Amino acid sequence: MQDASGVYTIRLSLLRRKFVKTAKLVSMVVIMMIHAMSQTNAQTGALGEPVAVVELDGKWGFINSSGKYVFDQLFEGAGTFSEGLAAIKVGGKWGYIDETGRQVITPQFEGAGEFSEGLANVTIAGKDGFIDHTGGVVIKAQFEHAWGFSCGLGMVEVDHKRGYIDKSGQLVIGLQFAMAMPFSEDLAYVNLNGKKGYMDTTGKMVTHFELGEGAGFFSEGMAEVQVGKKWGYIDKTGRIAIPPKFDYAYGFSEGLAAVGRSQHYGFIDHAGELVIGPRYSRSLGCDGLKFSEGLTVVQIDDKCGFIDRTDRVVVHAEFEPLTLISSFSEGMAKFQMAGTSKWGYIDKTGTIAIPPRFDYVTDFSTPDKSSSLYHCHAR
Repeated sequence: MQDASGVYTIRLSLLRRKFVKTAKLVSMVVIMMIHAMSQTNAQTGALGEPVAVVELDGKWGFINSSGKYVFDQLFEGAGTFSEGLAAIKVGGKWGYIDETGRQVITPQFEGAGEFSEGLANVTIAGKDGFIDHTGGVVIKAQFEHAWGFSCGLGMVEVDHKRGYIDKSGQLVIGLQFAMAMPFSEDLAYVNLNGKKGYMDTTGKMVTHFELGEGAGFFSEGMAEVQVGKKWGYIDKTGRIAIPPKFDYAYGFSEGLAAVGRSQHYGFIDHAGELVIGPRYSRSLGCDGLKFSEGLTVVQIDDKCGFIDRTDRVVVHAEFEPLTLISSFSEGMAKFQMAGTSKWGYIDKTGTIAIPPRFDYVTDFSTPDKSSSLYHCHAR
């Protein structure tokens, strides 16, 4: 017969065993979670943060917002990340690395472009074709030139004529254009026997009037076009949406577009109404001409600064006019200080975040982004 103290001892012993088992289980779960996190970090790169491509003394690499290289290895050439892969040049040939810096497609090509819609254009024996993420050739290298896919079609050129192929390599819009641009929001600007206009992805023309030499990509449902000597905007039906009355015009971004007369420009909305008056002078380096992340660079009192969409000065003008400054991307804007050949970055406070020391730089971008040169299916 067990006394009360014995029962208590047995119960305590059982509780201890249960606690030890639970502690072991918790430890195993924690270890598994840490391992999973480390694997995830390895997959998102040592990255998991925006990076930029830089070149210094002929060596190319990738830096983070602190200006530190994220991979130990430097390359003979490098392109920006797109769909998790970036082109790199080693031993005179181009291949691709992933977000950990590991070579996943062996350098073997004479040229290599960004991945877009799952494919990248590469050059083999002087001809352009397309590969997939494994490096396998899915469209034979047979074109004089090829551009990345957009809106399901890739623009190619043979014998100085351009046309469009699908992802099987089938020519779906014939080689007939003296000049053509990739599709943007399902429309492309083309020149067919001197007649210039926009066509859809079936090859049907949507504009039925003569355009001038200038035209832009569709953005936010509109494209800037030159009619006669003036610039205006058309919508996706091909109709004039904003009459051509400007000396120059640029694409819409974040709801606004830069337009101007003579040497001064401002910004209009989708209705064609001026929301920021034409009071900014065009200059060599600090006319951003588009909004990005809510800001654009302008010249103010012979200096370069940033305004927001309400025309409020957010970053006061402190940079010389000949300073080249880009739009913001991932919170950073690249710049080249007046009188130097070196590039660095400023943040949204106007503070120099990475001093100008590189010979070449790109915008910051997230490694897993899709190529955003051309947009499809407007919002």
